[in-house]
Amino acid sequence: MSNLTFNQIIEIYLTSKDHVSKERDFYSLRHLQPFFNERDISTIKRIDIRSYIANRQKLGVKNSTINRELRFLSAAINFASLELEIALRNPVKGMMLKVEQNRIRWITQEEAKKLILAAEQYQRIPHLSAFIKLALNTGCRKSELLELEWSRVDIEHKLLTFESQHNKSGKLKTVPLNQSAINALLVLRDWTNWHYPKSNYVFTSQKGKRIVCFKRGFTAACKLSGITNFRIHDMRHTCASWLVMSGVPLTVIRDLLGHSSVTVTEIYAHLSPKEVQNAVNSLPVL
Repeated sequence: MSNLTFNQIIEIYLTSKDHVSKERDFYSLRHLQPFFNERDISTIKRIDIRSYIANRQKLGVKNSTINRELRFLSAAINFASLELEIALRNPVKGMMLKVEQNRIRWITQEEAKKLILAAEQYQRIPHLSAFIKLALNTGCRKSELLELEWSRVDIEHKLLTFESQHNKSGKLKTVPLNQSAINALLVLRDWTNWHYPKSNYVFTSQKGKRIVCFKRGFTAACKLSGITNFRIHDMRHTCASWLVMSGVPLTVIRDLLGHSSVTVTEIYAHLSPKEVQNAVNSLPVL
């Protein structure tokens, strides 16, 4: 018996691991903890995992979300086993659920202009509209942008830098900036220099603290612009979709978005019918 509780395993994982997805991990923990709180980890069986899954499904939680929570628990158990050099059985192994096909929701450039205008109307300070412009023009994740520091913004060379601790892939990533993204950053820089010149963060609130969420403002902007069924993460999908439809190779998009492999990027492949047609047209006429 390990005599280690669920809470102890989680603490070992959270305090010893350099996290690149803290918000998501704590969201998962918020749902796992009430169910497994203070349980000896060795007493948690597969039947307990099934029970947890059933409870979440009764609440209408999607399989993909449940899988994310289970992956967090599995990673914590595996990490503690490795860190403490003890053999811990992992009851989560083989328990992942089938998920629905990846959701691809993107908007047109005309819709994007309406969304940005609505953001400007909803919020006087430039942060929300600048956030939308940056997300659409860089394909960066929400956490990457909200945690972005000015020291990693190179306007002169038109680059954002994300080191291993700053992005999900755990690898160094540089993101090129187009003029729309640069304009958004210049507006934010002017605002920050005027109000809180000592702030390290690109997205600094009116109280001088880092902005951690745009959900309410983004939802309001979508409503004002008449855009439905559109989430913050869908701006990343939109950036990738625009690039694919412009003929940019999937491997280039993979590197820009920081996907682990081109297989992940292939979910956008159906948006490039012109490329397929051009390929077919290159075949000889028999």
